[in-house]
Amino acid sequence: MLRKRVMPDSFRISSLYLLVGGAWVFFSDRILALQAEDKAAALHLSIVKGWLFISVTAVMLFLLISRSMKEVSRSRDFYLKVFEDFPSPIWRAGTDGTCDYLNKTWLAFTGRTLEQELGDGWAEGVHPEDLDRCLKTYRDAFASRHPFAMEYRLRRHDGEYRWVVDSGRPYYDQHDKFAGYIGSCHDVTAHKQAEQALSQSERRFRELTENTSDWVWEVDRTMHYVYVSPKIADLLGYAPVDVLGKTPFDLMSPDEAARLQPAFDEFVTDPRPIAGLENVNLRRDGSRVVLETSCVPVYDAEGRFSGFRGIDRDISARKEAEEKINALNAELTRQAAELEVANRELESFSHTVSHDLRTPLTNISLSCQVMMDSCGAKLGEQCKNLMHGISDATDRMDKLITALLNFSRISRSELKVKPVDLSEMVKVIAAELQLNRPDRPAAFILADGVMADGDATLLHVVMANLLGNAWKYTCKKETAVIEFGMTVIEGTRTYFVRDNGAGFNMNQSGKLFDAFQRLHSTEEYEGHGIGLTTVKRIVQRHGGRVWAEGEVGKGATFYFTLAPER
Repeated sequence: MLRKRVMPDSFRISSLYLLVGGAWVFFSDRILALQAEDKAAALHLSIVKGWLFISVTAVMLFLLISRSMKEVSRSRDFYLKVFEDFPSPIWRAGTDGTCDYLNKTWLAFTGRTLEQELGDGWAEGVHPEDLDRCLKTYRDAFASRHPFAMEYRLRRHDGEYRWVVDSGRPYYDQHDKFAGYIGSCHDVTAHKQAEQALSQSERRFRELTENTSDWVWEVDRTMHYVYVSPKIADLLGYAPVDVLGKTPFDLMSPDEAARLQPAFDEFVTDPRPIAGLENVNLRRDGSRVVLETSCVPVYDAEGRFSGFRGIDRDISARKEAEEKINALNAELTRQAAELEVANRELESFSHTVSHDLRTPLTNISLSCQVMMDSCGAKLGEQCKNLMHGISDATDRMDKLITALLNFSRISRSELKVKPVDLSEMVKVIAAELQLNRPDRPAAFILADGVMADGDATLLHVVMANLLGNAWKYTCKKETAVIEFGMTVIEGTRTYFVRDNGAGFNMNQSGKLFDAFQRLHSTEEYEGHGIGLTTVKRIVQRHGGRVWAEGEVGKGATFYFTLAPER
């Protein structure tokens, strides 16, 4: 552009000079010819005139050249100042391809001197991984005289490598002769990091949508699919391309589409998130699948509603399970009602049995007592023993009936859980046992401060049975030792009753808690075989378990747990 502007000015000045010089020569010669009669004088004046013209021309050329040089110097200084103060790093290379100029911005960026950067010194700041590619791009462009643009990492003055875009293009002198390359750099690290973050985000989104067990989709404001994840092939048997451009209603039966169309129209009119919307879709093979749809509205950059983005989850198995559970619940409800009726009948039966069994037993016992009182003197010893046997048998039968009735009530009674002081409870039970048999030597080792959460009445039955068992099976020991305490087994509070009595064979421990199962005969130890069964039932109702350890002749230990403390 500068060259185009200079050429007309030079041509105009040359033309003007030629016109003025020609006029001066022509008219001056005419005037001398008219004024000078002497040819020698005329020649002398012509020479003087020539020297005068030459002098004037020299002065004019000097002034013109000086002016032009000043203009060139001012123009060069101006452009040099522009380059030096330009906010981007600028470089220039000569015809040999080496840098012969770098502006102050470049030097401030790299933190190096001009001498260090000139030539190929600038390449020392390029990241080693980018250097070969960078030099190849530069040299190929230089050889072909084509502009180039390349990205590489350049070391900043603080040692950090920054991504830059380096753009260069060839430049030419006033004679259109190739003079080298000039270029500039722009720091694009922030843009590069944003691109990388966006790429990672897109990769994570793609991996998430393509590997999740749910079908991810997006529809526009007209409810037509604009994105469908590959998971749809597993759910509905379609390829994503088969679904793009369709609506959700195209994948439903007509009845289901008619049911959901008003709801979706409302969502489009008033966009809001949708959660857990159940809908029945048709697979490609015509089979049905129940999906659970959740989505959120999507808005464009200007805040206008543009559609929905969401997921569909196959809940067919869950729905089938729910149907089975509902059917099971209905069956359980029916059975519970039948059980309630059976329980009421059982309770009524228990009262009837209690009355109908106890009445004849009472009559038998009273008859035996009357016969003993009235005819005691006339009866022989054998008859008296028979009478006592009958009376004892009726008494045992009465106790068994009482135990069975109590056992049946345990299963039906409501639990009233509260803190219970087991230590105080066993102390009272132990005192009652000793009071009934003051002649028996016994040592009770009862731990203090043992608390439990449970039904106080039922826990009293448990402790009475366990302590009663220990008392019964230590009757043949010179000194009975009965211990109660609490320990921790496998992280659970565990209560125990230990004795030094008859014990039992561990191979038969499985029978201990079964009704009417006894490990000893009634001749050895009295009982009716329902006590430990009652203990097991009560402990299970409290959410615990009971077990026993023993050795024949060395005693036994009964353990039980309850539900965790609240």
